[in-house]
Amino acid sequence: MEHLLTTDEAAKIGRPINGKIDHERILAYITEAEQMNIKPVLGDRLFLDILQNGEVNEQYKVLLNGGTYTAKDGGIYSFVGLKCCVAYFVFAKNVMVGDFQTTRFGVVMKESDYASHISTKERSDCYNDTLEAANSYLRDCLRYCSHVGIPTGNLGAQRASGGIKIRKIG
Repeated sequence: MEHLLTTDEAAKIGRPINGKIDHERILAYITEAEQMNIKPVLGDRLFLDILQNGEVNEQYKVLLNGGTYTAKDGGIYSFVGLKCCVAYFVFAKNVMVGDFQTTRFGVVMKESDYASHISTKERSDCYNDTLEAANSYLRDCLRYCSHVGIPTGNLGAQRASGGIKIRKIG
């Protein structure tokens, strides 16, 4: 298992990416989501273990695919899983840069006679809404890990949120 999900899964599991998808582009977004949003939160050890044993370890299968589980405290919980979480991060990235193309003349936006592009504000609103959902799903995955005893490496680590961070004022 090279990535947590395939490009086809990324286009279908979360918010659907319609039309003919560019698999290379989606794969790049999967890599970015895994490295910037997932690995810093789970920790390198757990992330690599999931990549290696995700299909054989029962707890990892549930973590990847989601489902309903009973925690040690007797509570019953459900969540969508890490694959869906990554798919949402991928969708957000696709919203922000999906129609830009790099050419030998620089970065351009593809135009079509039959479609119109959304405004920058609408694009930003969609991106922020999708990131909010992705981060919520990631918190559910961390709660699952905590409830079933999967040790995560960097619970307090910062993760990329797509926004800016003010370090010093004045």
